[in-house]
Amino acid sequence: MILRDVLAIAWASLRSYRLRSILTMLGLVIGVAAVIFLTSLGQGVSGAVNTAVEPVANSITVVPKLAPVPGGPPARPLTDGDVAAIGRIPQVAELVPSVTGATTGAAGQTNRAMTVTTPNVQFLSAQIDGTSANYLAAQQRTLVAGRFFTPDEDRAGAKVAVLGTMADRTLFGPDPHAALNHVVRVNNSLFKVIGVLQSYGAANDSVLIMPLKAVRAGVYGANFGAGADQVSHLTVKATSTSAVSAAETAIYQVLRERHHVIEPRYDDFQVQDLGSRVKTFTGLITLVTNAVPAVAAISLLVGGIGVLNIMLVSVTDRTREIGTRKAVGARDSAILSQFIMEAITLAALGGLIGVAVSVAGIVALEQALAAAGGVAASGPLSSFHPVLSIWPIAGAFGICLTIGLVAGSYPAWRAARLKPVEALRFE
Repeated sequence: MILRDVLAIAWASLRSYRLRSILTMLGLVIGVAAVIFLTSLGQGVSGAVNTAVEPVANSITVVPKLAPVPGGPPARPLTDGDVAAIGRIPQVAELVPSVTGATTGAAGQTNRAMTVTTPNVQFLSAQIDGTSANYLAAQQRTLVAGRFFTPDEDRAGAKVAVLGTMADRTLFGPDPHAALNHVVRVNNSLFKVIGVLQSYGAANDSVLIMPLKAVRAGVYGANFGAGADQVSHLTVKATSTSAVSAAETAIYQVLRERHHVIEPRYDDFQVQDLGSRVKTFTGLITLVTNAVPAVAAISLLVGGIGVLNIMLVSVTDRTREIGTRKAVGARDSAILSQFIMEAITLAALGGLIGVAVSVAGIVALEQALAAAGGVAASGPLSSFHPVLSIWPIAGAFGICLTIGLVAGSYPAWRAARLKPVEALRFE
């Protein structure tokens, strides 16, 4: 029998049992659609996470240890001198020193130079972060209103503040522009609000960012006394991702010399390479995004079992037909190819429908995300979009055809082995 005749007979047989064929294909449709759709989502999530973490892949954080190592010398804090020494390292592109702590801010106070229109005093428990003018670039933060303080304001210790989203909403309401040019009182010092940060997650939104010199003098005051040059932590940006390791080594060397640390085990500071953490995190994301479609592929196996079952039933139902065809001269190879082709046709139809369903779902999701402006206005998944590529489609469809071939082979072999006399006697 030529291929065209085999396909015609297979198609006619499937049409004769439409409901049974549709129900059999359903498992394959769901399996193919699930694999393609989840793979697309996984690649989208992986791409969004890589986009979000790439800017901090060359970041290094330096923090002092709160207590000395047993048997070691007294721990020394980080100071402005340490910051200046690290800034001279060739592999260091930017430095962001920070002085942090928790305090209570209030809106609704006035002074002679500024007028606050907020009628009621609102209190907020927030983190105060005294830092430098290059904070936004180094920390990959953006503003939704106003501006950040300038290098001149930083050097002068100007009493200006940039609010986190939650701090702004608590003090001034939902409109970020409402806070601009008003004042907040922090530990009896008044600071003019000049900007509002874009949301970066709840843990980072209850914050007031101010010039480091102003925080030292006007917020913590006497708490800094003799230690007025201390730094809570330091963010270092290497010149490139490839320079992170060299920069980290140089930071260790500089701080050990300045802190008179003889043995590494007595280090009174910690140097944390964010790039290695990013690689670990993205590796985990890749593992998860690859595992999810693999789990979804189990439904393809279930669909294959359905094909095997229905083809066995089909052989049983058509035993007399097989006997008649053999009695008039049909060869075993013709019977074998007919039933295998029926199984492959069934799998191919299920696979094509599954591909169509998944592509339609991905396109619809893309349009919904475009209409909504993305998953979120900010955050690590703000750039998320599903990735539709040819390889998941080809892979899922190829697996579907393979399942049809494997699942149809045994029933086809049974049909081809039937003897004409016994088949004609079958009731």
